[in-house]
Amino acid sequence: MEPQFINTATYGILAGLATITGIYMVLHRQRWATENSVFFISFSAGVILTIAFLHLLPEAIDTNRNALFIVLITLISFYILEHMLVIHSCKEGECEVHPIGILAFIGLCFHSLLDGIVIGVGFEAGFSIGIVASMGVLLHEIPEGITITSILLHAGYTRKRAVVFGYIVGFATPLGAMGSYFFIRDVTPETLGILLAVAAGSFTYIGASDLLPETHKNFRKGNILLVLSGMILVYIVALLLGE
Repeated sequence: MEPQFINTATYGILAGLATITGIYMVLHRQRWATENSVFFISFSAGVILTIAFLHLLPEAIDTNRNALFIVLITLISFYILEHMLVIHSCKEGECEVHPIGILAFIGLCFHSLLDGIVIGVGFEAGFSIGIVASMGVLLHEIPEGITITSILLHAGYTRKRAVVFGYIVGFATPLGAMGSYFFIRDVTPETLGILLAVAAGSFTYIGASDLLPETHKNFRKGNILLVLSGMILVYIVALLLGE
């Protein structure tokens, strides 16, 4: 087996397990998970925004001159998708649109599939890019597991059914990672630039539109420190990898 496939599969599976970790955090310590999920969100926001701007985007610009336009299209596409599929949880009285279980499930499955593809694209670009991209995916998969389980339970699903649906969401990430390996092998630099730009756009949207607003809505004194800690972690890992 090629090292690239082993890396892609390994980190894809780890990301799926991170989602499952979030599921069981809700099932066994629901109150604690709900009250403290903002800490995971704050840290992962710092990580994925740093990865997007300091790793994925520069690599995309180096290989495709239209990278910034592709990032913009990706941001708009995610915006439209989230209007079509309501995939955010919110407490009663805090928002006018309430998530419907099956729509949240479909939206998060698609989201997880894209996360897996990001891992595959990262390792296609290079080992160090693959590692930092995987970091970003891994860290925001735990809040995703918490989110999908909370939504399904709130929508009236049984614990057993919520777990099954949560596992499917988690499985989508390694599926996307391993599937992308076979579809993007030996692509041209220009095509790789497009894929990296899409990955950068998706990370930017997730961080700026999904994660950071949650840190404002659920204000804790440690939020800013955790965002900065996430940024510093990416920098340290990049140094260790020789970037």
